[in-house]
Amino acid sequence: MDKTLVTIARFTDNFEAELAKELLIDQGIQAFLKNAIVHSMLPGIFPGKFDVELQVSEEDAQRAKEILVQHQQSPEIQNLLVSSGAILEGHFQLTSGKHSGKYVEKIRLLQDPIATEAVCGMLAEALEAFEFDTVVGPAYGGIVLAFEVARMLNKTFIFTQRKDGIMTIRSGFDLENVEKAVVIEDVLTTGNSVREVITCLEDRHIEVQAVTGIVDRSGGKAEFGVPFVSLLQMDIPVWEPEECPLCQAGQALTKPGASDKKI
Repeated sequence: MDKTLVTIARFTDNFEAELAKELLIDQGIQAFLKNAIVHSMLPGIFPGKFDVELQVSEEDAQRAKEILVQHQQSPEIQNLLVSSGAILEGHFQLTSGKHSGKYVEKIRLLQDPIATEAVCGMLAEALEAFEFDTVVGPAYGGIVLAFEVARMLNKTFIFTQRKDGIMTIRSGFDLENVEKAVVIEDVLTTGNSVREVITCLEDRHIEVQAVTGIVDRSGGKAEFGVPFVSLLQMDIPVWEPEECPLCQAGQALTKPGASDKKI
């Protein structure tokens, strides 16, 4: 039986449509272009009616959208991180206890309201395809991001925090009409904090629709059982202290930031 095709993007330029199609094919997703021939024969005629439509099977639609969002926004978010001085190089001890030669200091980005607004716009765009009531951000890095995205999308906002070592929703929030949520994190390495947030929400019978974040340091390995869209993937090596080549080279160790977050 033939698979049902759905349109996941529209283009007014054949070349851009072809690039998007090839990107998906390179990722193992069958993709097709509708109206490409008509558009090439009648460029600019009846805009919107004969736009080139990028189509994939219904079962591949969500993954394809995630790939396109990340591909489109990666250069811009990378430029913002670099220009804000948020990508640090050295010898760092992460809050997980592991060591790394690079560290993403999201505070450098978040202290700039204009850059933060731009990032939140990208996160909001990545979430537009999902249906949800509220945007959830774990303390502390996710609070600003989740609040601003909720404002942009006209949704409610809540945040979670640890109490006695257990992730919980901050007391005082009205959850009566909250049924579906998305979770926003800043930087993810193992994704343990996000999993704690998901468990916390599910315990309150709130269904998590998607997870998004600024940087995925896991190299695409983080899994949450729901769609996950990051603005930028960075495959940054991490080591156990006893296996760290930077320790063996005698390079001074820095422990940036301070939180209870398990990354």
